[in-house]
Amino acid sequence: MNIIKILFFSITIMLASQTVIAKESDKANYKDSDFKTLTNFHFVSETLASSGYLKMDEYQLIKHYGFKHVINLIPGDQKEERGVVESLGLSYEQIPVDWSEPSLENFESFAKLMNRYGKDKVYVHCQANYRASTFVFLHRMTKLGVEETEAKKDLLKIWTPSATWQDFIDKVLF
Repeated sequence: MNIIKILFFSITIMLASQTVIAKESDKANYKDSDFKTLTNFHFVSETLASSGYLKMDEYQLIKHYGFKHVINLIPGDQKEERGVVESLGLSYEQIPVDWSEPSLENFESFAKLMNRYGKDKVYVHCQANYRASTFVFLHRMTKLGVEETEAKKDLLKIWTPSATWQDFIDKVLF
């Protein structure tokens, strides 16, 4: 009787392990091209990506890829988006960053969230991925120790910061 229980238990664990491995390998098969419909989408790393604004049904792709957290940098009422994101089991935070006056407080709030999320997959967005790519750039340099030339390559794939945003970058970095 004990041998049957041990065999049953062993087979159950083996099948569960294969399911987890299959799900992980499915996620590994995603590429930038899977996200081509998203405005200015950019993978920065396996655990960090940014883009412009998403349609509500596009959050399924974000969840399917394995992102755990969504940070929205757009000001205003985002109740619908929050509802959709949270209904998918993802955390949702909004930091309302004024396009014409990004602040050090905005970046400090962002850095605290990123620190809290640790190694989880984080998805950051704004309207066109200008705010988001800038905040990700600054986080990588100030908190992760990424060299400026490497971090800047990812930023420049999305945009060249305007004078207002370059001033903001300089304030955060110096």
